[in-house]
Amino acid sequence: MNRHRRLTAIGLSTALALTACGSEADTAATDTAATDTGSTSSETAVTTTEPGSSDAVVPTIDPEVPEQYLPGIGPVAVIGESLPALPDSGDDPAVGMRAPLLEAENFDGVSMSVNPAADGPTWLIFLAHWCPHCNDEIPVINTLRDEGRIPDGVDVVAVSTAVSPDRPNFPPGQWLEDRDWSYPAIADGIDTGRETFIAADAYGVSGFPFSVLVDGDGTVVKRWSGARGPDDIVAMLTNDLALG
Repeated sequence: MNRHRRLTAIGLSTALALTACGSEADTAATDTAATDTGSTSSETAVTTTEPGSSDAVVPTIDPEVPEQYLPGIGPVAVIGESLPALPDSGDDPAVGMRAPLLEAENFDGVSMSVNPAADGPTWLIFLAHWCPHCNDEIPVINTLRDEGRIPDGVDVVAVSTAVSPDRPNFPPGQWLEDRDWSYPAIADGIDTGRETFIAADAYGVSGFPFSVLVDGDGTVVKRWSGARGPDDIVAMLTNDLALG
């Protein structure tokens, strides 16, 4: 039985929110974080795009997006083939595919690119400010960060998506700051014509939090939907990205 409702674009007049969040059963709360300590780095596969670069893609914000959404979204361009949706069960058809590149901005308006093929293995985690399981998962990730348990060489990047001005913790930039998120975060954009969030759609997001592991060749090696415990996260980062 699917533990997540499929992401649904419900229309701009009713907050155009992707309405899926992990269930209680998906939160692996029984894992216990180890007590080893170490330093960590916030250097990630998000790199600043040089203004005026001849090969730079300049994303824009859909002019039809209602004004109330603007504090929570940004311009996003997708380069490459979008990934299929994560299925409820069975093999993930996205594994082995090349991950699409993202050109976007952070919440300070700085142009960013997400390109694991150029910058190294990446853990992309899609978060929704209103999702209780995202709010529970961020402290788990912060603890792994503070204890030095994120494997060396893994870039961690958040994508804030499914924004809804009428739901808790809006705007998401302030929410992430309040939750002590220290890794880079990009603001997803809205395609009003298709009534979807651009980066989330490109990565086949099916629930929140939603994770995608991309190796240093730019290939998708794993996706999962829902929260996970600390030991489970470390094992997937280490084993699936072949960093052990």
